[in-house]
Amino acid sequence: MVYKYNFENATEKRQADKDLGHVLMPDPDGQRKHPEHLQEDEMLREIQSEALYGKPERVNELLLTWPEDKQKDLKKMLIDIVASQGRTLSI
Repeated sequence: MVYKYNFENATEKRQADKDLGHVLMPDPDGQRKHPEHLQEDEMLREIQSEALYGKPERVNELLLTWPEDKQKDLKKMLIDIVASQGRTLSI
C-alpha cells in the first residue's frame, strides 16, 4: 500500500481501524519521511552537551548554525538546563 493513513484525521483513523483492525499507533516511518529531524536531534545533543560542560564560546558558535527563529528559544532552554544543575551559562 502506497498511501498511509493520517491517524490525526478522525475519518481516516476510523477507516484505518476498519481496514487494519484497531490500531493505536502507526508504524514509525518518521525517519524516512523527515530525516532532518534526526540531524536536528544530533545538533541539539551536541549544543546541550557543550552548555552543560560550561563552554559558552562553543555554544554561541553552535547557536549560529540553527535557524534564526529557533535561536532565542534554544538559548533560553540551554540557560534553564544549566541552571537546573546549579550553574549559570553566560551566552
